[in-house]
Amino acid sequence: MPNENNVQDRLDQAMNGGTPQINPDEQRQYLGTFRERVALVVSVREVGNDAAIKQVRQLLEQHSNYSVLINGNLDSALQSPYLKLAGELHAKFTLKNNADYGTAADQAAVVIAAPNAINVESIAFHAPAPQPEEPQKSGHQSFWQRLFHH
Repeated sequence: MPNENNVQDRLDQAMNGGTPQINPDEQRQYLGTFRERVALVVSVREVGNDAAIKQVRQLLEQHSNYSVLINGNLDSALQSPYLKLAGELHAKFTLKNNADYGTAADQAAVVIAAPNAINVESIAFHAPAPQPEEPQKSGHQSFWQRLFHH
């Protein structure tokens, strides 16, 4: 009686909160999408970084089918640059307001995702290292430079 089993399965699903999710922990980590679809994750720690906004812009300009998932639990001032950018580039965006999406420094603030699997190896945004300033070269040599470089 496969029909009775099917009915029982549907009843069990309804009692347990509906259709079971695939990889729910992964989806919570990436604002509701799968890791395999993620092109870039900007953490709460880095969300205000101008380089992050620039990298998001580059990805959206290169891939018009990518969407922007924004953690709606963040302060609106942190969301605003990404909302404006998505609007400017006519990119699909979604504010994710689920309480599962936290605001700790290491959690996702913005996720750039493809509509299907792209399997990018390194997805975390890392701020570029500041370039060390070159020392000023003056026309004056120190005593030691004059002594040993003549």
